[in-house]
Amino acid sequence: MLFGSDIVVQQRARRLPADKRKRQIIESARGVFASQSYARVGTADLARAAGISEPALYRHFAGKKELFVATIRATGPRLLKIWEDISVDYEDPIETLWAIGVYYYDHLESHSANMKLQFRALSEADDPDIQLALHDNFEAFVEFVADTLEEGKARGVVKRDVDTRVIAWQFLGIGMALDLMNMLGFKDEMDHARADLWGRVYLETVRKKDSHRPPYVTAEGTPMRAPAGSV
Repeated sequence: MLFGSDIVVQQRARRLPADKRKRQIIESARGVFASQSYARVGTADLARAAGISEPALYRHFAGKKELFVATIRATGPRLLKIWEDISVDYEDPIETLWAIGVYYYDHLESHSANMKLQFRALSEADDPDIQLALHDNFEAFVEFVADTLEEGKARGVVKRDVDTRVIAWQFLGIGMALDLMNMLGFKDEMDHARADLWGRVYLETVRKKDSHRPPYVTAEGTPMRAPAGSV
């Protein structure tokens, strides 16, 4: 038996174009998958979160796994778009990485659901489809950082002998460590001062010694933060 409010929800759901409805289902599924283990999530939970019936959910996705994979695949580009937007504001590639790192630290809370989703997906990585979705996300992250470092080599600010992919993985590793510290209640052990020091140590491993000022300060010598308009 449907109550009046349920009928209104389903009527509104039918008005949405298919592509918009699919995006809306993925967006609502993000929070559901991030909040509990994959095994505990049911299609009824996913349909309820999207404000639609289970039959309507199956019109867009074959089942829970297909929606889970689609949600993983939608998460990576969101973060990558933020990185790309930040990079537009900097000519120096190392300053770009510094600004991205600052942004990531400053917004640990706001993107915690995305990272919880990634961590939950890692526990299901034995499934080839889930593994491939995660692989493609992280490949895009690594490629972005490695390309930024290669540009730094071309500009003479990054050491020529740096293995850019290895250093890119190290960059991602720092971000994941910050996420773990935040989620496990250790954020107080990584305040701004310590995070800035960690970033300086990392960047000093790649910065060419005879390049211009250190990338973590402005021309006036003050600590550089991510631009306000980058988020």
